[in-house]
Amino acid sequence: MFCCDGISTGNPGVAGLGVVVRHHSCQVLGVLAGGVGTATNYIANAYAIICAVELAVEWKISDIIINSDSQTVLQEFEENRLPWMIKMRWIKASAQIYSIQFIHSFKETNFSANAAAKKGAILGAGQRKWYSGRPGFLARIEQPNITYYRMC
Repeated sequence: MFCCDGISTGNPGVAGLGVVVRHHSCQVLGVLAGGVGTATNYIANAYAIICAVELAVEWKISDIIINSDSQTVLQEFEENRLPWMIKMRWIKASAQIYSIQFIHSFKETNFSANAAAKKGAILGAGQRKWYSGRPGFLARIEQPNITYYRMC
């Protein structure tokens, strides 16, 4: 599972992406944080998903789950309606993946990817930092079968 998030301080503003890679028992395999430059939340979230799929291709993983708190971005990936600046990257990477399942989660249950995106926002545009295993800045990790509350 690739838990993805993008943030922007301002909209548009300084943006970052975060991807938390987990295996079937939910253990963190690694975390990718990346700088996007000046962008909107939408673009930062889209880049997070692209980076996750490219990482899956690099690792030769053919069945993946993409988890994001951006329902709009997930829907546009599912419908192949992507911004021009990432469309070719998506076509190239997704062609090498056998199965991609998209899962929407609320922001409150995507906090580890959000923490990684915050780390990415302090990097320059195009810079990436890979953390093997679970980095120290992830104090908490989302767990399956745990109830998380959303206060409205």
